[in-house]
Amino acid sequence: MEAPALISVERLSRRFGETWALREVSLEVRRGELFAVVGGDGAGKTTLMQTLCAILDPTEGRVSVAGLDSVADAAKITSALGYMSQAYSLYADLTVAENLRFFGALHRVPEADFVARVARLLHFAGLEPFVDRLVKNLSGGMQKKLALCCSLIHEPKIVVLDEPSLGVDPRSRRELWRILEDYRAGGRTVVIATSYMDEAERCDRVALLSDGRVLACRAPREFGDDLERAVIALLPRRDATVAPPYAASGAQGEAIAVRGLARSFGEFRAVDGISFEVARGEVFGLLGPNGSGKSTTIRMLCGILAPSAGTATVAGADVVRERELMRGRIGYMSQKFSLYLDLTARENIEFFGGVYGLARRVLEERARWALAMAGLEGDEASLVTGLSGAVRQRLALGCAVLHHPDVLFLDEPTSGVDPASRDAFWRLIAAIAAAGSAVLVTTHYLREAERCDRVAFIDRGRLLALDAPAQLRARHRGAGLEDVFFELLEAAR
Repeated sequence: MEAPALISVERLSRRFGETWALREVSLEVRRGELFAVVGGDGAGKTTLMQTLCAILDPTEGRVSVAGLDSVADAAKITSALGYMSQAYSLYADLTVAENLRFFGALHRVPEADFVARVARLLHFAGLEPFVDRLVKNLSGGMQKKLALCCSLIHEPKIVVLDEPSLGVDPRSRRELWRILEDYRAGGRTVVIATSYMDEAERCDRVALLSDGRVLACRAPREFGDDLERAVIALLPRRDATVAPPYAASGAQGEAIAVRGLARSFGEFRAVDGISFEVARGEVFGLLGPNGSGKSTTIRMLCGILAPSAGTATVAGADVVRERELMRGRIGYMSQKFSLYLDLTARENIEFFGGVYGLARRVLEERARWALAMAGLEGDEASLVTGLSGAVRQRLALGCAVLHHPDVLFLDEPTSGVDPASRDAFWRLIAAIAAAGSAVLVTTHYLREAERCDRVAFIDRGRLLALDAPAQLRARHRGAGLEDVFFELLEAAR
């Protein structure tokens, strides 16, 4: 016998100006259920989550939560459930303990209950040693775990989480899910929006949204053997002009050569004598937990930081002695900043083309490719700030490779994008590598790391393993890359 519906959504539509974010959405979430909401960029996931929490009112239709109407009883709903937004909901200048104290007071948790709950949550989240640390000095994974603890401090019967594991490493994701599963074991209800299909597979049911409508709502196994492939097949196909507008360089050999590279900050050794090579035309994954040294390594390879020891050459240039020469031969796309939001798509292309010194005729040809690849043909005058995350991502990639770089650095390029957009983006990466560029990419989603030619795992600045994904799996009894990751970390401790 199915559990009764705790959340009921009936013909829900929500409009912002002339744009419909949700159209005719009907679904139910049962008591005690772990329910996932997935979908493409701009599908309406966040709007749905905020409507369930009575933060947004329906334009049409109705939502009821535990028998309460989301409009008439909004105050009762918002005070009763737990909500973790996609952006951080913490106070950066308060400590871990002060944030927990604030949220406990906000929900009027009795002191005796508060003390016991804080002790349990801190222990489960592994945050006990950090209670007096300011939130702004915590890693991204720690901040996410603390935000979840703050959402659970009043022990709500329902918790709604919008992309709770976005941007955190696999270890922190596992710890977040361990907290969630402990919470859910008490018969409570969890609704989660996620871009990671391995997380959706852990849920009882999955609702797939596209353009504000529900395409499917069923148990993960009912989608087939591979949920990610099934979702990609159901979502509108994101085809792009994948062939770059330049011929393959034909160059061979090493594009990156690293020998004993190290970097210290005072007494702290961020990178500790690592060595590796990346060939031209190779897609190379640099993988590791938060704080492992990935970003420091990339900053040294881009000539931003000087090594404390060791050597590195990138595109045939020494990263210390020939920085200016090297910088004209590389492309870089960061997770946080790659485009100017107050410029149009065309103006961003013009700016980066000018920085790279492209001739007008060459820039025109490559600008047409970049706009087509981003899906912006006819919309080149659109301000970047108004573009969806997936479109910005493709435009940023186009700007980074306008000059056909010898080496392309991609730092968490697909963080937070849906499976269809992620698949299209990796096809673009493969096409750029096929044109002769070496691609060094970091990612926390180890399923997509399977698409690299080789991967290197690092932790605490040290190289743990380096090989093709298939070879690493074979050495670890056929385990997936995420399990390989944890076995390597355990062996290194």
